[in-house]
Amino acid sequence: MTNKNHTTLSPVAYCWLFLAVRRSDAAERPHREAITAPDERTARQMLAGQFVLSFAGRLPVQGVNHA
Repeated sequence: MTNKNHTTLSPVAYCWLFLAVRRSDAAERPHREAITAPDERTARQMLAGQFVLSFAGRLPVQGVNHA
């Protein structure tokens, strides 16, 4: 029998990680850019104006509970 009285919370946002090169300096070494957004498309839209991006990862953002 399964306990159905538990709640699973899914993150509302994620920390998106990208390998990035600044558009204004193509000779720059790639570096990591991290941004919090609900989905990859939104994250890319927020960074794409400044950087050429390559997806590197997604981490769940966890809220802090101060008791």
